[in-house]
Amino acid sequence: MPLLVTDYSWTQTETTVYIHVPLKGTAAGKVDVVSTDEYLKVHFPPYLFEAFLFEAVNDDRSSAKIREGEAVISLSKTTNNMWRHLMRDTDDKIKKMQVRERALLKYQEKLCSESRSKAEKQRAERKYALETMMKWLRKQAEARRAVNADVEELGDLKEEDRNPEWLKNKGE
Repeated sequence: MPLLVTDYSWTQTETTVYIHVPLKGTAAGKVDVVSTDEYLKVHFPPYLFEAFLFEAVNDDRSSAKIREGEAVISLSKTTNNMWRHLMRDTDDKIKKMQVRERALLKYQEKLCSESRSKAEKQRAERKYALETMMKWLRKQAEARRAVNADVEELGDLKEEDRNPEWLKNKGE
């Protein structure tokens, strides 16, 4: 059973909520942050900070940063007003479980969507690189054909006439 973090702090403006969660000496790589429009979880074994947010936030415009022994979470509010509390005032375990499950599903969907977008971007970049390479190869082939055509046209010249050094010396 995780130990619940209670020594967090939070501040707000009309547009943003800032939450500071002390990491109690945990390395940044061992901190797991899950944030959705109505739920926030900062887990760093054996500790857990969990917030069922007072109002909805814009998850796409929110951020989390791990620095100097604390997690700093900036949540962008969907409405410009001051909150009375950071978290909903409820002890209803079933409601909390439903919010948590909904949040985790949204988070998984977001990760899948980001993964698909990343894969699509990589495919587009590979396609562009391949098209660029093909274009370059076509130009190289055209240049070789042009050079070979010139050599065939010079076929009726004597060997010494084909030598650029001989031609240069002849011009002097």
